[in-house]
Amino acid sequence: MKITPVKGTNDYLPGEAAIRDHLKKTILDIYTENGFQHIYTPAIEDAEKLDKSEGGENLSLIFNILKRGDKLEKVIGEGLTNANVKELYDLGLRYDLTLPLSRYFANNR
Repeated sequence: MKITPVKGTNDYLPGEAAIRDHLKKTILDIYTENGFQHIYTPAIEDAEKLDKSEGGENLSLIFNILKRGDKLEKVIGEGLTNANVKELYDLGLRYDLTLPLSRYFANNR
């Protein structure tokens, strides 16, 4: 069994976590003092929206989330081919938050 975190991620021990928390709080405090207003957007989006990008490397940076339950079983039961592989997933996690931020502004002008 591998005991290291996934490539590109880290575990932070309590001392390191405290330093990170302090830095994030300091940055947020400075931003807030200068008019920043905090928002939250979901990290996941509809796969259909994510697939509409300009393609290329961007598409390889999307993490697809499989359908769940009966919907997934139905797709698998129909047999998988190269033509219907996109039917396996309906949500995606993108490496950046460009799409969620754009969607947020479009919905909350």
